[in-house]
Amino acid sequence: MTRNSIFVLFFIISLVLLAFRFAETGIGSSPKAASASNEKLVAQTQTPVGSIQQLEKIKLIISTGIDSFIKELNDNGKLGYRLDNSVNYGGEGETQSFAAVLRLDAGNTYEYDWMSSPDKKLMEGRLNNQAKRGFNLANTYPLTNCSGGSSEEKGNPTSPESLVFRLYKGDAFLLERKNGRPERTKEYQVVIAKVHLGDSAEKTIQAALDAAPHGRPVKILFARQGLLDFSVSLVIESDLSAVNAPKIEYRFLKKTSGLPKDVNALATQGFRFMAGRRVGMIGMVLMAKQANDATTYTFIDEKKHAKEFDKTVALGNSYQGVMTGDLTCGSTEVENERLVFAQNSAGAKHEYKIYNIATTKSGNATTDSVLGFQRLVGENYQVKDLFYSGGLYVIFEK
Repeated sequence: MTRNSIFVLFFIISLVLLAFRFAETGIGSSPKAASASNEKLVAQTQTPVGSIQQLEKIKLIISTGIDSFIKELNDNGKLGYRLDNSVNYGGEGETQSFAAVLRLDAGNTYEYDWMSSPDKKLMEGRLNNQAKRGFNLANTYPLTNCSGGSSEEKGNPTSPESLVFRLYKGDAFLLERKNGRPERTKEYQVVIAKVHLGDSAEKTIQAALDAAPHGRPVKILFARQGLLDFSVSLVIESDLSAVNAPKIEYRFLKKTSGLPKDVNALATQGFRFMAGRRVGMIGMVLMAKQANDATTYTFIDEKKHAKEFDKTVALGNSYQGVMTGDLTCGSTEVENERLVFAQNSAGAKHEYKIYNIATTKSGNATTDSVLGFQRLVGENYQVKDLFYSGGLYVIFEK
């Protein structure tokens, strides 16, 4: 090899090494990339000392549209994050937003999918077909679809094409599979009852609960198609590995008035609130026999949480859950939602924080909101629930 050849080879190697050095240090990268790196560094330095391990276990995500929501769930699921709590809000179809709290389950992966069932009679079969692939029900989200029409039709309630006849209410079903396993572990039964002025729907669903050998009711669903087709459905989930588990006594209530009174009458017999749904004037509650002592439940309008939440807790109550409301045409948030509280047992006391997640114009959580969320998690507050009322809120409990 000549002296010139050696010099050229040395020059090329030097350029390559210099390029690698630039890539590692970020020299020569775009201002946007450098800025992103700096923001990440700043966020890391702002993490409260002593809370790094816990902050890594909890994550908040917000997505617009259910397909984007599923993608984000799956991206995080590959890293071991599992859905812990979620809520939907705002608009119809693609404009719906979804917020979720994810919890790290190290050593496992999670996969998510979704389905809808416009024909409620096919719902049970579709859920069980998914269960055969290892996908089990993780959550449901109330949806409302109002098909379009001319302004003349919308303003004429007697028109056959009036908006009320084009109104559809139903639910989207979120499905979850652990570690990609296709084995079936759950079985589903869906009980459907027409909603009338009387109590026939309540009796139909209660009879199915009494007859279920070892199933556990997990979701109350409400469907409406047009003006007169109202129905309520109850999803009963059975764990195939627990067929010999003791049977639990359940109660289903459907009322247009006096629901809190009936709930508290059952609470004196040891029944406890599991889930609730409210559509218009119709309130529905699921309760399970879980105690031997009595308690008293209090329901507050979600829109009044700023004034009523702390006041209710100060009276010796603890937060239990959300009684899910209803989305109407053109609404940006769920209507008629209730927050449910129970009288504390002797000596029990909890501290709560209602934290508002501020969002950008694009719908994402602001940096300050995320840092505030992480700070509360770092202070050992537990996420109890998410709800939307003029903004997105997280209920923390300690």
